[in-house]
Amino acid sequence: IQSYAALACIAIQANQNEMHGGQSIPNFDFAMAEGVRKTYRREYERSLAAYLQICNELEPEEALALAGKYLEKAEREPRLEDTEAMRLALVGTAEAGERELLGKAHAYAAKEAHKTTNRRTYQAMEAFIHNLNTMNSRAGAQVPFSSVNYGTDVSAEGRMVTANLLDAT
Repeated sequence: IQSYAALACIAIQANQNEMHGGQSIPNFDFAMAEGVRKTYRREYERSLAAYLQICNELEPEEALALAGKYLEKAEREPRLEDTEAMRLALVGTAEAGERELLGKAHAYAAKEAHKTTNRRTYQAMEAFIHNLNTMNSRAGAQVPFSSVNYGTDVSAEGRMVTANLLDAT
């Protein structure tokens, strides 16, 4: 999400240098949602690996490989809005002795991934606003006029973008 937000500012500034008038991102929350989705997926896998590492006394690389194996077997991508489906997929593919551990690992991973993703999204939106307010126009005399429309993406990721953009504003 941090890269997505930075690239949005770069696109606005590049467009400003190419043409006159205000610049707009008409679907900001839709455009940023994929960045939130990727951040959550990465943080979920890291948190799952951290839980498995502690419980199984593994090395970090081994725990990450084990988490990857479980996620591959589950054949489901972790998402903000379907944590229960992810839990069922993880537990459903596990051996009988691993089900309780994976249920607890999932609960920890989902909670930590949500918290970390939300924090990263807030930081990205804060940086986005800062970058919009400090970039130079082609003439160097004023900040480019920018319009950012949001609030129409009803996915969990889109809502997280909108909420954090409003908080940062």
